[in-house]
Amino acid sequence: MPFTTILIDIDYFKKVNDTYGHDVGDQVLKHVAQVCQMQVGKDILFARYGGEEFILALKHNASVGESLANQLRQQVESQPLTTSEGVVAVTLSSGVAEAVKQPGETLNHLLNKADKALYVAKREGRNQVCVYAGVENG
Repeated sequence: MPFTTILIDIDYFKKVNDTYGHDVGDQVLKHVAQVCQMQVGKDILFARYGGEEFILALKHNASVGESLANQLRQQVESQPLTTSEGVVAVTLSSGVAEAVKQPGETLNHLLNKADKALYVAKREGRNQVCVYAGVENG
């Protein structure tokens, strides 16, 4: 059975906190969580991973994960947050990685792959999804 993780990072979150304050930053976190939760089924684990990052775990292949990550990205982008400080546009970058059946593959390896893909998405301009496609030698 396939297993895929998606790491999601809110783009420029520090800038939101610096510009609008931590109260608005907290509102952005809640807003992103609510929009994402509306899109994911009960069979998908969705949780805050730390800071401005979220994680999803699903029993599907990376292609399905990529589609879901793009759906979440588009939904969040199309629903800016309205606050007392003004409208805050929010975009997401995501890294997707599918578990592979090989000796030594652990959850930490899988999360590391998703993190590497997330880094590529951010490096290449943010507001996009990148699927891990590298080959690693143990």
